[in-house]
Amino acid sequence: MAVCVSMINMKGGVGKTTLASQIAWYAAVQLDKRVLLIDLDPQANASQSVMSPQTYVSYLDRGGLTVADILEQFTPTGTASGSPKKLDPAKVIFPRVNYDDGSLLHIVPSRLELSWTLRNPTEKETLLPRFVAKVEKGYDLIIIDCSPTDSILTDAAYHCSRYILVPIRAEFLAAIGFPLLNRSINAFQMRHEDKVIEVCGLVFNDFTRGNVKSENKIARKAVMDEAKKYGWYVFNHDIPHSDSYFKAARDGMPIASTKGAHGKVKGEFAAFANEFFPRIGL
Repeated sequence: MAVCVSMINMKGGVGKTTLASQIAWYAAVQLDKRVLLIDLDPQANASQSVMSPQTYVSYLDRGGLTVADILEQFTPTGTASGSPKKLDPAKVIFPRVNYDDGSLLHIVPSRLELSWTLRNPTEKETLLPRFVAKVEKGYDLIIIDCSPTDSILTDAAYHCSRYILVPIRAEFLAAIGFPLLNRSINAFQMRHEDKVIEVCGLVFNDFTRGNVKSENKIARKAVMDEAKKYGWYVFNHDIPHSDSYFKAARDGMPIASTKGAHGKVKGEFAAFANEFFPRIGL
């Protein structure tokens, strides 16, 4: 059975997508794992980061299916001849790369139309876990990149997940979303007592190296204090800022293979990865 991890923070702009895509790449390339990345954000940044923007646009132009089709698969089409049909799970998965040793990275892309799901959310939160249940035997790790809102999409991710990873930035109001996230998790588990979800940790992402400003120190302390309150682990290894992550996203490549990426940057991400994967049992 695959380990499923959702990237969640109710505060936006914390680098969830960059972290989700690079964790997926690292697991496939460095750990030889079979990885499925599910883009559950209508902005579809993870899809573009892994597939490359050009490939993603071409995929949509060819009528490629997305996570929106999973959540809307039983919605009537509204046409005289149309009728709801079950979705073939294999047709929603884009095989980004398959290696000779059996490791791989696949992705379920997203698109802006996913936001339509929020208009009529009734019972749709169970459709994603049903999809995952059909395909998980083919993967070791499933990563879900979530939007920064508490919605039907968050519940869908909770249903699938064993762990939650919380990326944060050491900036003003860095911990503002923690109480909402804690309430959201607790409320879900009260409704689904048989479901166990654990915050595997908080990681400082896009962190400035060198001369750290006093505001960053204040924010970091606030995060540490809040994390202690909830009993959440904070990773010892930060992921400092590097423009190479932007290039990696444009090229649809792992940071370790991105041209021009400094060895220090690669080492920093590897240090975090070596701390992260044992915490989820990989």
